[in-house]
Amino acid sequence: MKKIIQVVFILCILMIFAFPILKFNLKGTISEKENRALASKPTLFKDNNFNEKIFSEYDDYFADRFGGRNKLIELNNAVDKFLHANSLIANEMALQGRNGWFYFLEDGNNLNDFFKANLLDKNELTSLKNKIKNTINWCDSNGIKYLFLICPNKHSVYPENYLFDRPEGFSRADQMTKIFDELNAPYIFPRDYLISKKTEFNYPLYYETDTHWNPKGAYLTSLLLRKKIQDFFPSANLPQLEYEVKIDSSMKAGDILPMLKIKNAKSTQVTLSPANQKIDNFYTYIRNEGRDGVHTKGADPTLPRAIIFRDSFFYALEPFVSPFFSEAEYHWRQFSEEDKDYVLQYKPDIIIFEAVERVAPSIIQ
Repeated sequence: MKKIIQVVFILCILMIFAFPILKFNLKGTISEKENRALASKPTLFKDNNFNEKIFSEYDDYFADRFGGRNKLIELNNAVDKFLHANSLIANEMALQGRNGWFYFLEDGNNLNDFFKANLLDKNELTSLKNKIKNTINWCDSNGIKYLFLICPNKHSVYPENYLFDRPEGFSRADQMTKIFDELNAPYIFPRDYLISKKTEFNYPLYYETDTHWNPKGAYLTSLLLRKKIQDFFPSANLPQLEYEVKIDSSMKAGDILPMLKIKNAKSTQVTLSPANQKIDNFYTYIRNEGRDGVHTKGADPTLPRAIIFRDSFFYALEPFVSPFFSEAEYHWRQFSEEDKDYVLQYKPDIIIFEAVERVAPSIIQ
């Protein structure tokens, strides 16, 4: 019986391999389904010269004419139609979730974070703890205050719009906050705070079609930053601005849409403007070159001086945090040994180390 099954299996495999050849389309010239001409059989010579493209032309010839090709095209179209009809739009970079929300996957790395499958092992935790501890000791020895900020992933604040349920238990960011607690290091991880605040508004704190939080999410986090900074510098007269909120929408905004080749999807646009005040009264730009460097000057020279090592999430925080400092430099990279000499020349009163949750272990290089 076993031999019969093996023979049948081998025959089936041979038939599968033979079918494209036995049903090879020798006579056809047009593909009606694709509305184009099929590749013709190549010749060894062209214009009395050897045809250097004969192998690639034969590849096109076989690809256009193998048996069962039209059925495979129909199957592919049916699968594609099914996926779109069920909103299962995804690739290795992003996916469309529920209720018009889109999420960044980052080649699967951020998907692992959602499923909490990227936890640090014992050796990685020890290495990270030593890096953070060494940086803390260096700051203390040079009289510099420090603050760690982990900006939550969108799926950490809005997991309900993901296609799957998020597992219970520790995340990698929770592992890091445990390190901060063990080292008694000041930090902010506003995930739970933002989750508690998001029901207070009839608009989201993150863009539906982007990886980042919107100005409201950034503003709420800036309130936590302000409290920490005030604790560090109790005599500082930190400004407390009131902001007016304007809500609009866009059908084209968001960095995720191009990843999925989607042209239009609605995104809530939140704008915050100082109420009855001009932001220029609180800080101005000495330099504003985005990734290449931002340098702000506050209106009050008695306020602390700061350096911020950051990523793209601090972009939305910048206008809310800059009024807290007499001067601030924003560097779009993570802090490393090479930065120490410059930091000592700049003489900041405080350093803020910021990284988004999905790359939080790189907060110190």
